[in-house]
Amino acid sequence: MQQGFKVNLQGRSIEQGRLVRPKEGIEIARLLFHNEKHEYILEGEKLPSVSHILRFMSRDIYEEMNQYNVDSAARRGSSVHEACEILDKYKTVECDDEYVPYVQAYIKFLKEHSVEWEDIEKQYYHKTRLYAGTIDRFGIVGGAKALVDIKTSCTVHKPLAKAQLNAYEDMRESQGLETAEKLLCLQLMKDGKYRLYEAAKDMSEFDACWLLHTALSKKHKRGAIE
Repeated sequence: MQQGFKVNLQGRSIEQGRLVRPKEGIEIARLLFHNEKHEYILEGEKLPSVSHILRFMSRDIYEEMNQYNVDSAARRGSSVHEACEILDKYKTVECDDEYVPYVQAYIKFLKEHSVEWEDIEKQYYHKTRLYAGTIDRFGIVGGAKALVDIKTSCTVHKPLAKAQLNAYEDMRESQGLETAEKLLCLQLMKDGKYRLYEAAKDMSEFDACWLLHTALSKKHKRGAIE
């Protein structure tokens, strides 16, 4: 990462972005995540990701974009997520100038909300459905337990964001973890501002994609359509 911009939160009187340790007593089988391939492996078996299952929704969105814009958005998303993760964990970060406004938007969000993170970029899997995903943030936001998904896209596709958030929450619940009071989508924008959307707790969209995914993944006996 190029060192074009530096933010240092050390010494601030406000306590935004404080990281607290998760409650002990919950044991989750070892889930391996290969970042380059974006693969989740559980006990030697590859698990489908939330993003892969939701391809039936996202396909219509991304197929209208040219590949350059898709790749550019992906690079921006990865870089901003990394910068915000470093900022939360170490209170200081350096990033390219083009990503400065997005980091400033995140800092603005932290300043305007009382935040205590328990999970930062944490991988989980669903105990029965056996899919996996990375939760951007989980913790207290404005006094309420919240699961937060961070977006850097120009437009938030609300049905897709809702499906993602509910899938992540269902993963946590399947592991017996504490339930979120709020599901939040945090959109960081290139003008240094942010928007915060609260999603309804409703698995309808994800369940529909799950049914399609399992139907297409089903193995049929040779010479038969079951």
